[in-house]
Amino acid sequence: MKAIIYMSVMLMSLLSCRAQKLEHEAICGTFYKLNKDKYFSTSYTLKLNPDNTFTFVIKIQDAQPQCKGIWEMVDNEFILLKCCEAANPYEMLSSGYMSEKEHKLQIINKNKIKYKDVVLKRKK
Repeated sequence: MKAIIYMSVMLMSLLSCRAQKLEHEAICGTFYKLNKDKYFSTSYTLKLNPDNTFTFVIKIQDAQPQCKGIWEMVDNEFILLKCCEAANPYEMLSSGYMSEKEHKLQIINKNKIKYKDVVLKRKK
């Protein structure tokens, strides 16, 4: 009897883990967060395309750093963004240049992604 209960619990555990696995297409879309402060606001917009390209934009007061590149899902738990080098050298000198070329975001669920301490939510 103990063996049957044990096997039932193990089977249910395995099935619940499998149900949480996100498909590539399920995570594609646009994610957004607006942080308002007393003096200024910051917005984050991440667009994940089905062809594994992305656009990531952070709007901060007078600057708008952004990058485009390739994304991949890692262990169904993280999204790794790899930014392409800027084609225009003047872009690297501007206030809108994003110096970090790789970003690791945590997948909370199919509608929420965490970037550093900011949770971006899927735009509807």
